[in-house]
Amino acid sequence: MEDIVSLTSEISPATETPPPNEGVRLRGVTKSFPGVRALSTVDFDCSPGEVHALVGENGSGKSTLIKIASGVLEADAGTVTISGRLLAGGGVKRARQFGLATAYQDTSLVADLSVADNITLSLNAIGMKRPSDLDATLARFGLPFKQSDVVSSLGPGARQLLEVARSMITNPRVLMLDEPTAALDLRLAAQLEGLVKEARDSGMAIVYVSHRLAEVRRLADRLTVLRDGVVQGTFGSQSWEVEEIVELMVGAPTDLEFPQRTSPPGDSVRLDVRELRGQGFGPVSLTVHAGEIVGLAGAEGNGQRALLRGILGIGRHGGGVSVDGKAVRHVTPGRALAAGIGFQSGDRAAESIFAPMSVMDNATAQLGSQAGPAGTSLLSKLLPAFKTATKDLGIVSGSPFQPVSALSGGNQQKAVLARPALRQPKVLIVDEPTQGVDARARLDIYRVLSDSAEDGLGVLVNSSDSAELVGLCDRVYVMSRGVVVTELTGPSTENEVVKSFVSATDATEAQETAVSRGGWLGRLWDRGTTHLPIAILLLLITVVGLYAHSRSDVFWTTFNLSNLLLLTLPLAFVALGQQFNMVARLFDLSIGSVMSLTVVVVSMTLPSLAFESVLSTALALVGVVLAVGGFNSVLIVALKVPAIVATVASMGIVQGVAILLRPEPAGVIAPEFVTGVANGISYVPFAFIALVVLTVAMEYWLYRRSRGLALRAVGYDGEAALRVGERVTVIQTGALMICTLGAVIGGVFLASQTGMGSNAVGAGYTLPCFAAVFLGGAVLTGGRGSFIGALLGALFLALLDNVTPLLNIADAWRQIMYGVILLVAIAAYASLARIRGGAGR
Repeated sequence: MEDIVSLTSEISPATETPPPNEGVRLRGVTKSFPGVRALSTVDFDCSPGEVHALVGENGSGKSTLIKIASGVLEADAGTVTISGRLLAGGGVKRARQFGLATAYQDTSLVADLSVADNITLSLNAIGMKRPSDLDATLARFGLPFKQSDVVSSLGPGARQLLEVARSMITNPRVLMLDEPTAALDLRLAAQLEGLVKEARDSGMAIVYVSHRLAEVRRLADRLTVLRDGVVQGTFGSQSWEVEEIVELMVGAPTDLEFPQRTSPPGDSVRLDVRELRGQGFGPVSLTVHAGEIVGLAGAEGNGQRALLRGILGIGRHGGGVSVDGKAVRHVTPGRALAAGIGFQSGDRAAESIFAPMSVMDNATAQLGSQAGPAGTSLLSKLLPAFKTATKDLGIVSGSPFQPVSALSGGNQQKAVLARPALRQPKVLIVDEPTQGVDARARLDIYRVLSDSAEDGLGVLVNSSDSAELVGLCDRVYVMSRGVVVTELTGPSTENEVVKSFVSATDATEAQETAVSRGGWLGRLWDRGTTHLPIAILLLLITVVGLYAHSRSDVFWTTFNLSNLLLLTLPLAFVALGQQFNMVARLFDLSIGSVMSLTVVVVSMTLPSLAFESVLSTALALVGVVLAVGGFNSVLIVALKVPAIVATVASMGIVQGVAILLRPEPAGVIAPEFVTGVANGISYVPFAFIALVVLTVAMEYWLYRRSRGLALRAVGYDGEAALRVGERVTVIQTGALMICTLGAVIGGVFLASQTGMGSNAVGAGYTLPCFAAVFLGGAVLTGGRGSFIGALLGALFLALLDNVTPLLNIADAWRQIMYGVILLVAIAAYASLARIRGGAGR
């Protein structure tokens, strides 16, 4: 911890001196959501040098309380004080600057950024700089990965450790840990407990949320129980018993025993895995009998999750899988399901639930033909099935149509388990069945697994909770470095399970293996995503240029090349603005109308280059940027209207204004402006030189400056960026304004080419603009893209416009080429992304 404390002298921001010794204090905090009162006049505090545990069922209000204290949510009533300062709705950034850091259970990491970029993003958000020796900093926390590793390549346990380390790296005065060990095995959990104790001893106030009450007993100085948003009591160290706390959590006495099965396992083999091998595991052979629950144990990252995926055909290189003696040929997840294998991923948020969909749709997602004839999903079939699952599994939801994302983690887990319960597979494979769920939900899930075995299913469970393996399993396979090293029959104690894998391998070595499983293709894609489109575009431009030169003597003349670069200017500027938008996971369909309006405005205000004309034109165009960009921002950012709806609306309005101003082509644009744009060095216009300089500067800003990193983070994962203190709405508003500015500048250069006002001259730029940015590496999911790529995409499309008349190609074929090239580019990048994803698994 001394290393961590000394580190802060290097990265601490300039802030006012904190007030005397105070941690975090919440008084009378109340928070309601539609139909739910999440917190009711809650009082809670945590003092320096103390670990104060907060426990309760899923849905009890713990996460809401943490988010209010962290500034993610604002309370309806009550106050939050951090280190003696009132938060008063200041948001995440203010809370962090006051000295409060939070490590979330579902993490606030941006999966597509590297470890280093995630740490830098978090520090930059509150005005700190990244440590000069980040590898040494990570080593102090005992993290088994490098700063260059992409977060998506890390396992759940490694991501959780990174989340905690990143929150501790600033040595906060208050540290809030939400289920920090939920994804960790016992060794890594013990390592984290050591870090927590050191932080507490250094004077840090630590709020600790966990469902593992044995862990809470070891760490907590105080414990507060929350149920249905109301504090049930606060207890001093060791002044409570587990059974009493659980009773307070659930509101009734609860049997903490594992369910007892009355039928012994059968002799028939349900699942037979033979010499299975793949990325990060193998060869592995195992069997699961009918009516048997078999466990997988091992230190985090020793191939357990990869093995479960391999059984489904994901990342598998060889070996065989049989169900009831029948081999599953060319296994894929779909074929595995059809063969009778049900699977639940341990990464619930990313791979198990469909967050925008209802809880009923999630629970009945694998109902198959029972949902309705001919592939239909009929409410008359779905609703009874959902009611059955709700009754059997105890799913608590306000309505079958409530979004599953609004449910607690335990109820989400039950909704996922409803799928195999309704479909009745032959084999049920479950990864971390009770990760991050409360005591009562845990017992419900244990009962589901036990009942499944009683019904004759073969159940295979991977769990980092050794008590769970002991209480549930008939046999346990212990894995180390991707292979089974021993088999335990009827393990009787947790120590027996832990000892079996702790003695087999070093957890750090295993995790280092796990984080490097992306393969050479995955690493190449991570490093080359930005540069690959640029390389492809340069190749295409060269090939088309050489071909045109070979077929036409006119192509390589100074006049034609100058005309090509002038033709590029309008499209390039609008593409740069659109690329800014796309990186932020936004887009604007109104840019063509904005370009037309710009041409109309210039034709009405710039008859000459006199000072008054230039000034009035500039002011009018600034008004266009503010009006259109501001209108789009209000709709998309403030009112949350989908971008496609908002920008289609603004497109119609802007186009209507342009028609009102110029019903027919008219007006004369300053002739000296029209001719002056073509001035330059040799055949290269000065405006094109300025465009290139601007593009390179924007590219440097995007990938080398803190605000560029923030823009990419918002595009990749806006919620994660918000949780570290970035002002997501400000960044999105800026992106929409810059996109409009790019369209206006592009319209100015288009006006220099038309020489007169026209209300529809920009309409033809919408499709080429999107083609240019997609060719430049942009994706609709945000975060990726290149300004240099967008410029080259615009240049390539302008080149096609330039050569088609020289090669006697009809305009209709030019439009077809636009569409074909765009589809090919998107398909190629998407295919490479899928290959990269497969390599990563």
